[in-house]
Amino acid sequence: MESIAATLLTLVESYGVVVLLAVFILEGALVGKLIPTRTLFVAVVIAVGSDALAFLPVVAAAVVGATIGQCLLFVSIRRYGIDPTEVDLIPVTEERIDGADRWFDRWGLPAVAMTNALPGVRGWLALPTATSSVSTSRFAVASLTGTAAYAGGLVALAVLLDGAITTLAGGALAFA
Repeated sequence: MESIAATLLTLVESYGVVVLLAVFILEGALVGKLIPTRTLFVAVVIAVGSDALAFLPVVAAAVVGATIGQCLLFVSIRRYGIDPTEVDLIPVTEERIDGADRWFDRWGLPAVAMTNALPGVRGWLALPTATSSVSTSRFAVASLTGTAAYAGGLVALAVLLDGAITTLAGGALAFA
């Protein structure tokens, strides 16, 4: 995983947020669940600095990318009848689908936004939502809302980590 994260960070340094956009599209479509997107996102935010103008394109690429990926998955299931359990690239099991179905049955569309704000369950509600009567545009708004909250939390974490790293580095210099 560390080598994947390092390689992706190098690609982001070379090609910019386009790589981050592509990585988050894969993550949103559940294809990239094995990619360490949180680590990459936090590392890129720390690398560009805590200036809002510097990390705004990073946040936009992550939020838009994940939303596009989830919408692609949603449309693939709804319009083309793709069964995610039969696609080797998507690490989904019947148990995961059953759990997502229960969440969606209980909470409805707000659960899409809520779960998109939580690590580990992001994107899973695209599966039951695609088989419901929810429109693609309403799904996209719920996905975008939750993903924006998730990205905001990761930015806060990155800023805190960057401050801690700076403090530790300053302390280490004082001892030298």
